[in-house]
Amino acid sequence: MIRQLFYTYISDEKDFVAKLKSVIGFCPKNINIFKLAFYHKSAIDNPTGFKQNNERLEYLGDSILNSIVAEYLFKKYPMANEGFLTKMRSKIVKRKTLNELADKMGLDMLLSEYNNTRISRSMLGNAFEALIGAIYLEKGYVGTRALVVNRILRNYIDFESLEENDDNYKSQLLEWCQKQGKEVDFRMLDK
Repeated sequence: MIRQLFYTYISDEKDFVAKLKSVIGFCPKNINIFKLAFYHKSAIDNPTGFKQNNERLEYLGDSILNSIVAEYLFKKYPMANEGFLTKMRSKIVKRKTLNELADKMGLDMLLSEYNNTRISRSMLGNAFEALIGAIYLEKGYVGTRALVVNRILRNYIDFESLEENDDNYKSQLLEWCQKQGKEVDFRMLDK
């Protein structure tokens, strides 16, 4: 309680904490891990004081997010087959969707605070995953799952739209080839 009052009213970090709290709904105990979540490797200097960037948190957050989304979809669609669930999960956790989620949540404000470089779309998705990693370290799996489901999936994901749209053309081609007994071969022509 005292730490929360300090970070909210007295600390030099009070602006960051206020922005962060509006996104995640709580005042973290370990503010440094949340600052690190928004520090990208492409930044020129490191105002967080860490010798790391957000890549390790991004790695952790990616795994946790995949697990939470898989469990959520499993419960949301009790009669759906594995193929449908896999497609839905991949639509939610793909880079484009994560970039859009981070943008809607206002993570660009937090990113710009710790990166003196141009904020790219992919940095948003990376920071989103790193934020999930930081939340997991602070709240554990159960607390992270509750936050992701209640504050993110239910507020920002349009499941009806995801069900109807399939923009994974490579997967569609592979499925068609399997059904038709055709073989498909992919080759890199240029890089």
